[in-house]
Amino acid sequence: MIVETKVVGRPTELVERQLTLPSGAMTLGMLLAELVRVEVDGYTRRRADDRVLRVLTPADLARGLTAGRVASGGRTVPAAPPLAEAVERALTAFADGLYFVFLDGVPLDDLDAPVSPAPESRLLLVRLVALAGG
Repeated sequence: MIVETKVVGRPTELVERQLTLPSGAMTLGMLLAELVRVEVDGYTRRRADDRVLRVLTPADLARGLTAGRVASGGRTVPAAPPLAEAVERALTAFADGLYFVFLDGVPLDDLDAPVSPAPESRLLLVRLVALAGG
C-alpha cells in the first residue's frame, strides 16, 4: 500500500511511502492503529541507530556546510510513547477532525467503518494546521 501524507497550510510536498500492511477486511480504526504501530517501530529503530557512534565523512561535512549546520549526533531523542498511548492519540485526533483519511480517493469518516485496502491501494492522510490570527 502507498501511504501519502500532506499537511495543509504548509508548503511541503506530498510525501509518499510504500508500506506493507495486513490486507483484507478491517475497520478504519484498525488500519490507523496498524499505521501507528509501523511508525512507532520505525521511530524506535531510528532512535537506536542514532546512538551508534558516527564518524563524519567529508561528504557529511560538505552537506552540513551547505545546509548551514553540521550535526555530529549526540543529541538526546525522546523515546516513543507506549504503543497503546500513541494509538489512542491518533484515534482521538481523527475523531477531533485534526486529519482526514482517504482510501483510493474515497473519504473515510467513521473509525468503525469497514475498509479493505489492497496492496496497490493509496491511503492519503491530510493533517490540518490551525491558522494564526483567525
